Amino acid sequence: MSLRGCLLLIPCEYSRTDISAERLAMALLYRYGILLGLCLSFQIASASPECKPPRGVAQIWKKPSIHWVWVGETHGTQESPAVFGEMVCAALSQGLSVSVAIERPTSEQGAIDRLMKSEKLERSRAYLLRQPDWQSSFDGRTSKAVLGLLERLRGLRTAYPSLSVQAIVDAGAFASSPSMNDRMMGNNIRALWKGQHNQLVMILTGNVHGFRKPYRGVKTAAMYIPSGQIMSLEITDTGGKVWMRTGDGCGVQSGGIVDKSMLRTEGVYLGAELAPVGFVDGIVALHKPVSPSPPATVSTQQQLNDHLCDGS
Repeated sequence: MSLRGCLLLIPCEYSRTDISAERLAMALLYRYGILLGLCLSFQIASASPECKPPRGVAQIWKKPSIHWVWVGETHGTQESPAVFGEMVCAALSQGLSVSVAIERPTSEQGAIDRLMKSEKLERSRAYLLRQPDWQSSFDGRTSKAVLGLLERLRGLRTAYPSLSVQAIVDAGAFASSPSMNDRMMGNNIRALWKGQHNQLVMILTGNVHGFRKPYRGVKTAAMYIPSGQIMSLEITDTGGKVWMRTGDGCGVQSGGIVDKSMLRTEGVYLGAELAPVGFVDGIVALHKPVSPSPPATVSTQQQLNDHLCDGS
């Protein structure tokens, strides 16, 4: 029921339009304050987005020293961006001011802002998909699921205007070397926290960037965040398929990060020993196989069949 519909329950002598808004408000507050309060509460509750986070996510908010929550994924799945979006929703529902960092080029920031703020979704979506990286990078970071995540965040921002979404990949550093890429990514993410006690920076990247120790001799992006203020989690599954780019091309292949325990139920679990790969603080267990998410710029099965990874 809308607020307008709820107010129709109030007797008609206080629903007249020939008296001032101030007199009507005073009359309502004086004689029907309880009913009006219930109406407003109902309206606020109905306007809040429904969140479906993994079980156990609340333990993250119970650690006031944590200002960065890093979620590492296998690129190219439907499930990882979706579960991350629900975790963001849950954080917002707890009254936290959330800054989301995603593994997109910083050159796309204007297009991302446009998608978040524009009233014309189709036009702002098309503008985003025309950006060079969406047209040429097909390793899972430009998937339909990533686009779906951005649109989910757009919807959440309607209810939570403080939500911000930031691209964190410097194109020059990315082209330079893995170490420079992680260094710039880490610095960009560190700069997102503004020192506010109720602010949380939530990051979604490939899982290696979220490792808390060097990987193949490279200092990872997460290592540029103050160690006592970050929680790094790795998304696990029970196997499945991903959309992946390799030296032979791109397409659907076996992938994912298989949980150490196939009996573990869906949820957030803390403990470095739980991670199948690398060193992190815990896992987000999907408790199901992952499924592939193709590039967002591919709209038909024929395009999918004919798709080439070199962007031609």
